[in-house]
Amino acid sequence: MNTSVWIGAVAGIVGTATGGALSIWSARWTHRAQERTARTGQQRARAAEAAEAALTELLEIHRDFRKARTSDEGEWQQRLRLLHDRIAKVQVLLHSIPDAPLRTRVREDTFYMPLSPPDDRRTGSEWRVAVIELCADAVACLGAFLRDEEMPARSARVENTRNLWPEWKHKDDSYFYMWESDDGDSFD
Repeated sequence: MNTSVWIGAVAGIVGTATGGALSIWSARWTHRAQERTARTGQQRARAAEAAEAALTELLEIHRDFRKARTSDEGEWQQRLRLLHDRIAKVQVLLHSIPDAPLRTRVREDTFYMPLSPPDDRRTGSEWRVAVIELCADAVACLGAFLRDEEMPARSARVENTRNLWPEWKHKDDSYFYMWESDDGDSFD
């Protein structure tokens, strides 16, 4: 056999091997890209589902606090327990949302709902309105997330509620803690 036949045979084998390798590499790259796309879609679907469930809880809080307070203390205490339960559900649901600024904003809004700062001079009605305003802010943020829009600016009323706590001058709640009242024995 002459040299040109050998060169042709080697070139054919090298070409086939190179084509096969590129084909395998392309298939693996495409498969990984499809997996990433599917994973991103699943994460987005879980986040949307969590946001919708959080919206449901927040709208229930909004509805409960639009109702006037009755003279029945038991009913009012039940409403407050529901508030805490719903806030806890929203907090859990937020862990499925990948948008950190959104999680922080909704967490802060729900954080203020059940609390009154020291020296709080608001009436019960003013406190209820503050809860409604905080709910509206959280709902607007979650809605913007579901529509792929920017988060809206905080309203002046929400900012006023935040400003009742001087600790927020740090811009971060890791500097302070708030304790719920003890129904049982105190640690003091």
